[in-house]
Amino acid sequence: MIVLHNMGGARSEKELKEFLFNMFMDKRIIPSPVRYFLAPLIANLRYKKVWKNYKKIGGSRIYEITENLAKKVEKLSSQKTSYAFRYTKPHLKDIIDEKEIIFLPLYPHYSFTTYESSIDELKEIGLNAKIIKPFYKHPKYNEIIKENILKTAENPKEWHLIFSAHGLPEKIIQKGDSYKKEVEEHVQILKNILPEFKSISLAFQSRFGIGEWLKPYLDKELEKYKNEKVLIYPISFVIDNSETDLELKVEYGHLAKDIGIKSYKVVECPNDSDEMAKFIVELINESSNSKSR
Repeated sequence: MIVLHNMGGARSEKELKEFLFNMFMDKRIIPSPVRYFLAPLIANLRYKKVWKNYKKIGGSRIYEITENLAKKVEKLSSQKTSYAFRYTKPHLKDIIDEKEIIFLPLYPHYSFTTYESSIDELKEIGLNAKIIKPFYKHPKYNEIIKENILKTAENPKEWHLIFSAHGLPEKIIQKGDSYKKEVEEHVQILKNILPEFKSISLAFQSRFGIGEWLKPYLDKELEKYKNEKVLIYPISFVIDNSETDLELKVEYGHLAKDIGIKSYKVVECPNDSDEMAKFIVELINESSNSKSR
């Protein structure tokens, strides 16, 4: 059985409350026992306010896209394929009806907060799984990204391309998380296969709370491009979700307009494309050296 695993998202106020609670209860997000106090507090205080923004995009697309992707993978692989989410239903324990699974966290880069959190869930329910490792270096995956970018930019030389990555607090990187290094490597790989753009850079989005986060921040990076054309690729994500549809397209889109950016576009993620489904099947077939746990 193949299982595609991701964070989840929200299609309703209730689901958003569940998402926030489970995320802030994750020891990979808040390592301190203070999470037992903060998680219910944040979930109860923030979900109604945050949902007002989610309503602008009709809730997260992650469910529909992931389900479609799983169906395509099942058809191509002839193996039963399902999906589960870390912070919202369906949870991993609720979908498993086989003793051994092929487990694919849909995160191209490693991080304590994403990939390793997914592995935590496997351990919690004692599953024997073949685990597919982060895949940002895979040429087929990067060809999909390249084609999506070029479909969105009519003439690359007229556009500034910004790879926008989900931010992390600096203190997580200082503890040994390889996420920043892998994202930077990924940007370099993509630079090497893309045609010439006016410029190509990396920035980080989605910071909250106090403390230093990975820089440069996307809002500050955008300020450089008044009267220019800017293309955003959400490099941390395989599937479009609230952070691409709401944060990047809507919220940063408003900021781009305020700055005076001439044209601002966000490239779609690989999502449930035929190419992405074929890539996943190929990745699984190549995974004989993946760790079993």
